[in-house]
Amino acid sequence: MTNPKINIIDVGSVGGFDFPWKNHANYIDWSLSFEPNETPVLSGKNLKYDSAVWNFDGQAPFYVSGSEGTGSSLLKQNFDWVQENFKSLRLEGNQKLNDTWIDRSQITKEFLCPVKKLDTILEELEQSLGNHIPFHFLKSDTQSGEFFVLEGAKNYLKNDCLGLELELFRYPLYQNLVTEDKVKSYLADLGFYVAGWTGYKNSFASQADYLFLRQNPRSEEEIKIIELIKSVYSPRGSENLIKQMSFFSRFLSKIKSLIKNPS
Repeated sequence: MTNPKINIIDVGSVGGFDFPWKNHANYIDWSLSFEPNETPVLSGKNLKYDSAVWNFDGQAPFYVSGSEGTGSSLLKQNFDWVQENFKSLRLEGNQKLNDTWIDRSQITKEFLCPVKKLDTILEELEQSLGNHIPFHFLKSDTQSGEFFVLEGAKNYLKNDCLGLELELFRYPLYQNLVTEDKVKSYLADLGFYVAGWTGYKNSFASQADYLFLRQNPRSEEEIKIIELIKSVYSPRGSENLIKQMSFFSRFLSKIKSLIKNPS
């Protein structure tokens, strides 16, 4: 049986689709990504929008940190909280990462960035294309801002969304960050359940990627799309772990890393 095609919104899409979607690009029909500092691309099926995604329309300060901007966010790092709790935090996860977190998190650049609600963006996109594209899946990795993305996507979550992959934090490493329990509760009230997760990772074992799926599909087509998402993420074991690379894939990734950064 031929798999259905899926339409994906990718927030925080620097470098293109991440694992596992980069291995299943043949399943993707329409995609929408965001590059605030580039000219928008609103033709073809690989669309790009010149705005960051947030919970209001306007401008907001964007903070760049990390050697390659990997910790950059619309929220500032919460140095005070980390320093107050560092003694216990440094015992969790990778201690090398933990011990360098403060240095790596220093802001190196700040600028005003255009921001828009996802609902606004989708309305503008529909007017531009003259057609409503039902985006079934939202992947969001904004380094702390997932709840704010969801707050600006109420119509989308109600009408079209069937699944989400979100990076959520259990500790407030950024100021005003909304931690994972509240985000889970917010999505549960909208009819989504946790279908899988990666386990905690990164500095202080502070965050995890979660897969959410619509609890009650409303049509046969929605059932097929949800089953497709499950097949791509393949939750495994009693913890429903996702994005677990095979030994061979980890080996290749390690070799590529050594070639790129020999030590």
